[in-house]
Amino acid sequence: MTQLSKYEAMIVKSGSKLTKQRKQILKVIVDHSDEHFSAETLYDLVRHIDSSIGIATVYRTLELFEKLKIIRNVKIKNDGVNYYDVIDLDEQNHFHHHLICTTCNRIIEIADELESYEAFIKEKYGFNVTDHDLTLYGTCASCQ
Repeated sequence: MTQLSKYEAMIVKSGSKLTKQRKQILKVIVDHSDEHFSAETLYDLVRHIDSSIGIATVYRTLELFEKLKIIRNVKIKNDGVNYYDVIDLDEQNHFHHHLICTTCNRIIEIADELESYEAFIKEKYGFNVTDHDLTLYGTCASCQ
């Protein structure tokens, strides 16, 4: 079963309709799963496939997909724009983090090296970490 068909099954299982527009938006999201996207970026990509899809449909679909845990809102820039990325169903509980170059705005994803620190927090404070965001700002190797 492909990732796309798994996401489609999640939509149907939730009781939501798998409309033509949702399928098209989902396909674009999956095809660009290695990127972070805003609603406007997604809209620009989708309207090349189907110009009848409106920006409101994209926003509503993103809201549904976030609720179904197909995508997640990631805080990667302080520009007032919501960015999203796809949740890999094989690694649903895996957190990843971002390095953002303040010179070229390149976004580099890094794997979760904080798992041992989360275990330390659990042991020392009795606190179970269920979610977190980490974004580090600096200068990438290319811009140095």
